[in-house]
Amino acid sequence: MSEYKYNGITPETLMLLSENRFRNSREFYEEHKKQIKEGITIPMQQVICALADTIGEIDGEIPIVPTKMVSRVRRDTRFTKDKRLYRENLWAMFMRDKRALPYFPCMWFEVAQNGYSGGVGTYDAPPRFMELYREEIVSRPDDFYDAVILAERAGAVFSGDFYKKSKTGCPMAVLEPYYNVKSLYFSFYFPNLNELGDSAFIEKIRPIYASFGPLYSFLLDVAMKYSAEQVK
Repeated sequence: MSEYKYNGITPETLMLLSENRFRNSREFYEEHKKQIKEGITIPMQQVICALADTIGEIDGEIPIVPTKMVSRVRRDTRFTKDKRLYRENLWAMFMRDKRALPYFPCMWFEVAQNGYSGGVGTYDAPPRFMELYREEIVSRPDDFYDAVILAERAGAVFSGDFYKKSKTGCPMAVLEPYYNVKSLYFSFYFPNLNELGDSAFIEKIRPIYASFGPLYSFLLDVAMKYSAEQVK
């Protein structure tokens, strides 16, 4: 693990981010833009740098460019009914170039007003992608189960968008909850925002990200098979 710098994220900065969203004012944002950048955007970039080695061991093809990986405070309101200009949470995404394939699995880290979290999974995948996912479970049930257990023992919790009617063909009863999903992710959550004040929390979450490796690789195999089908 390489050395890294982390300035810390304080409750005061998060309160400022929340106030900025509440005021919904360009003038207020411009007045506090530098403070917000130094207080949370730059520390989020530093978290990315700190986790770069761990993420790279999982997938060396994930580009690590911290200045391009943190969500913007200013929201894109063109395609949403919520027209508030600013967000009160920030996140960073770890994934391959989605222009090559939009359904690559991803890992992420997020700081919100009620805590910090992160995870691994896939979202909005087309039905064929999930068919291939189930086929992969059928062909490699033990590999998938071992990957699930590793992540859950590290502290991740499984969530998904479930089918109302169960899919047939699940090879193991214990895998049914993971089998009958339209999308899935495994995530951790910690409510103590004071922990963000120093770098100790990064070493707390590092082994959780390391545990995501087999799950990420499993989903990446599915993504590559899906990609191969699309170019035929």
